[in-house]
Amino acid sequence: MENLAIPEATPVTTAASPPAHGSRRIPQLDSLRGFLLVWMTLTHLPTRASQYSNQMLGYFSAAEGFILLAAVLTGQLQKREAEEHGISAARGKLFKRALRIYKYHLSLLAVAFGICGMAAVYLNRVPLKNLLDFYLQKPHVALVAAPLLLYNPPLLDILPMYIVFMLATPLVLAAAERKGWTPVIAASGVIWLLAQFNLRAGLYSVAAHFGFPVPLNETGAFDIFGWQFLWTAGLLLGSKRLELRWSKPILISSGLVAAILFVCRHTAFDAITGPALFDVLVDKWRLAILRLVDLTAIGLLVVKFGSPLADTWLGNRLGQLGRASLEVFSAHVCFCFIFLALGNGTEFPFTVWQDVLLLLTTLSGLFAVAWLQNSHRQHISG
Repeated sequence: MENLAIPEATPVTTAASPPAHGSRRIPQLDSLRGFLLVWMTLTHLPTRASQYSNQMLGYFSAAEGFILLAAVLTGQLQKREAEEHGISAARGKLFKRALRIYKYHLSLLAVAFGICGMAAVYLNRVPLKNLLDFYLQKPHVALVAAPLLLYNPPLLDILPMYIVFMLATPLVLAAAERKGWTPVIAASGVIWLLAQFNLRAGLYSVAAHFGFPVPLNETGAFDIFGWQFLWTAGLLLGSKRLELRWSKPILISSGLVAAILFVCRHTAFDAITGPALFDVLVDKWRLAILRLVDLTAIGLLVVKFGSPLADTWLGNRLGQLGRASLEVFSAHVCFCFIFLALGNGTEFPFTVWQDVLLLLTTLSGLFAVAWLQNSHRQHISG
């Protein structure tokens, strides 16, 4: 990337210590991924905790961190594999990783359409009916469209976007190799800008005109045209091994931006801006501008100051979740299904003590899944 004059140097995680025990994993990134998984779980479970965990740090959520971190790691892995084994081998491993994620997605669909679908119909579980309403209305269409990643019910829409981004990664990296990162980021930015003007809805109208049978709101909450910019930026950060040098003005500015947007998030910012402008500025599903600004500010602070926190006892425990992120993510979705099935359709269907028990059960289950998966990997590698 000569035209941006970014030096090839240390990995983006400059605050991180070297991987332990000769492993190429970076413990700090595992801890961060574990934190994001816990955050996502608290937000998705039908408990009172969700009203506090949802966008608790500002105008961004665990989903943004999840996708950005995944892109950074993918960029790093592709760079390393290409240098050591060649581009073809790197792409082959990327495809295998995408296929593995796809298999987990199919498993979650089987649970949703099978067990949850039967519970919704025969036990009259309103939350599950709301979750799977299109499948229950048009099961034959859903059973074809869902494996093709065209029908994505709530809770099952982030992995399909992740898979699409992974499959598009070789094209992005190849374009960056030929043209440099400047035109690639610029093109991605243009697509992001078009997404803010409802590019997705316009393309959907064309598809619907030719008979596309899945409603727009059932194709997934995330606007892939907006979120692709976050993935592309993450690939840049990972593949270029950026050397990050933070001056005090940059860090102070990041802290001020994060603090201001934190206050806005927890006050009546929407009343000041009005609903229309508020949606333009902070819409999650199109990845609006203030979300990018907030995520950038927080990201700079995390890279600079996050390592000591990751090295604590809690950070090490979260790292266990991060090392088994795909399995833990899938388990969290299953726990959400279970407790949605036990609810009555109201916003907070359980008592406070039931909420506490639900949270303890879920988090214990996630740590158990992580322990089993990590033990299995150690047994195989040993």
